[in-house]
Amino acid sequence: MSTPQIDFNTASQLFDTQVTIRYQNHQYLMGTIEERHGTTGDAMNVPVSSQIEMSQTSFAPTNIPVTPVIDTNVIITPYDYKVKTVIGGGYKTLFAYDKIVDHAKQHALAIARMLDYIKIQAIFTSPLFSEIYTVPVDIGPTTGLSQAKVTNALAELEDQGVDVYDETCKLWMPAPLKNSLFSDQNVTNIFFNDVRPLTNNRIQEYLGVDFRTLGSAGINSIPFTTSGDVNTYLVPLVHKEAMVQTFNRDPQTTITWVQQEDRYELVSTMTSGCNIIQTRGIALLTCANPYVANS
Repeated sequence: MSTPQIDFNTASQLFDTQVTIRYQNHQYLMGTIEERHGTTGDAMNVPVSSQIEMSQTSFAPTNIPVTPVIDTNVIITPYDYKVKTVIGGGYKTLFAYDKIVDHAKQHALAIARMLDYIKIQAIFTSPLFSEIYTVPVDIGPTTGLSQAKVTNALAELEDQGVDVYDETCKLWMPAPLKNSLFSDQNVTNIFFNDVRPLTNNRIQEYLGVDFRTLGSAGINSIPFTTSGDVNTYLVPLVHKEAMVQTFNRDPQTTITWVQQEDRYELVSTMTSGCNIIQTRGIALLTCANPYVANS
């Protein structure tokens, strides 16, 4: 018996569908730190000025003494980032949905994750990492994320002279810690928080902090250590002026038809770097998942 043949229309229909992008992280940390665009060179120095104070003088018309301003330079080194995909001329015609649009969306998501990743790595690979204040895991009702841990971190930053109000601080929260945060009555009780996160699954602002939730489906996730079945995170609470990200080249994507290769080439590029400018504007909250009650 001969094998039944699929006619052309049936075969074409197999591809006559829109492309669905797999679930994946997008950008979560936009606007959480300072950005400087149009920088040049293989390094940029960011001067950080010291604190100065007024001094008491007499009413006599004498020369006013000069108060020295001591600058320390923080170097930010940019790196080049690229991604390239191709679409065959014939392959593109198999889809009713434009594959170029699909690839362009994928490039945009890849750029977004890299922008977050650069920020995250600037903290966790910094030689100044050990200088950052760390909130112990036994602060608060549980070993997870709680109001008490956030308050402890804010108090430390305020003690260092950091302005922690009006969402100037952002909490880079791993999604698995949401369970412990929502178990804290000080977060979900309407007497303490009128946002009602158990109803809308959102914490836009709490304690004057802007919460950003990061998933694990991408490189822009908060790293953790594992002991047994417990994952321990150091959750960054970052003041906007504590870090700077520079851009020699802003993210861009080009789409080129290469006739001799019978294909489209999509290339996305970016030249960027990031560094901690002052550790006093960052705190790390030690949080465990799964969480247990603190004794």
